[in-house]
Amino acid sequence: MTSIAENIRSIRERMDRAARAAGRDPSEVLLVGASKMNDAAACQAAIAAGIDALGENRVQEMTAKLAEGAYDGAPLHFIGHLQRNKVRQVVGRVALIQSVGSLALLEEIDRRAAQLGIVQRILLEVNIGEEPSKSGFASGE
Repeated sequence: MTSIAENIRSIRERMDRAARAAGRDPSEVLLVGASKMNDAAACQAAIAAGIDALGENRVQEMTAKLAEGAYDGAPLHFIGHLQRNKVRQVVGRVALIQSVGSLALLEEIDRRAAQLGIVQRILLEVNIGEEPSKSGFASGE
């Protein structure tokens, strides 16, 4: 079985080759590991091996791992769909929310961040193709 450190090393090598082939500086590319369904020890092993950030997509799992110090030493991103009723548990606890695809969710995040006196970094999902979608701001919105 391949270790977390070996996997990260292998991925870094492939990222380096791909970045250079595209004329990019490999240090500009962020390696975010999806830590879902991994325990705190695995998260800490990934951090020790040099992962740039960890991403969690379940609020309950994120909260439990935060209490265990799983993400200490690396930025935490919330990845996947965030429900408005879970915003309170996420805003201010993560470095970045990936991604926000509705005005209602954006407003809730902004409201919670204002209460905390912070700016919450997000990635905004925009549907520029105006394709039918349950999420994603249309280009005219």
